[in-house]
Amino acid sequence: MVNLIYRNWAKAGFLFSLLILAYVYLFQKSSIALLDKYILLNLSFLMLHQFEEYVYPGTFKDYFNTGLYNPLGFFRNKLTDKGIFWVNVIFGWGMNIFVFIFLSTNPLAVMTIIGILFLNGIMHFIVTFKTRYYNPGVVTGAIFFIPLGIYSFNKFYTEGLIKQIDIPFILLYVFLGSFMIPITIYACREKRVRA
Repeated sequence: MVNLIYRNWAKAGFLFSLLILAYVYLFQKSSIALLDKYILLNLSFLMLHQFEEYVYPGTFKDYFNTGLYNPLGFFRNKLTDKGIFWVNVIFGWGMNIFVFIFLSTNPLAVMTIIGILFLNGIMHFIVTFKTRYYNPGVVTGAIFFIPLGIYSFNKFYTEGLIKQIDIPFILLYVFLGSFMIPITIYACREKRVRA
C-alpha cells in the first residue's frame, strides 16, 4: 500500500492542482479573499511542480542522487521514496493546507509559504545555470514559483498587508522553512546496517 502511495501521489497532486485552479478561477472568481487565492495558487503550483519533478518528465530522484548528492557536502543523504513523500506531501502540501485553514488571514504566514517556493524556484534555476543542464522542476519553478513570489510580495506590500519591518521576519521564516527540506531528507534517509 505504501509503495502504491509513493508511486501515485504526484499524479494525484496534478489532478488536485487542476481542481484547485478550477475552484479559484471558475467557481470563486472575484469573490475569493486575496490571501486565500494566493495560498491556493501556491499549493496548486507546488503540485504542478512536483508533477514535473516526479512524473513528467520526472527523474528528480535520480538527478538528485547522482548530481546533487555529496557525502561530504550539504546534501549528504540520498533521496528515498519516503523522504520524497515527506518533503513534498507531508511538509509541502501540509504547510500550505495548514496556512490556508488556520493562518489565511495572516499575510506573513502566506508570504512565508510563497517565499519557500520562490526560493525553491531560484535554487532550481541556479543549479540549471551552474550545470548548464535541465533539472526536473526548473520549468515550473521558473514559470510559477518565481513570478508568484515576486507578484505576491509586490501586491501584499503595495496594499499594506506587509510592511518593511516584516521583511526580515519573512526572510528568516523562509530560510528556516527551506532548511526543513534537508532535515527531512536526513530524517528519512536509508539507515545503514552495521555488520
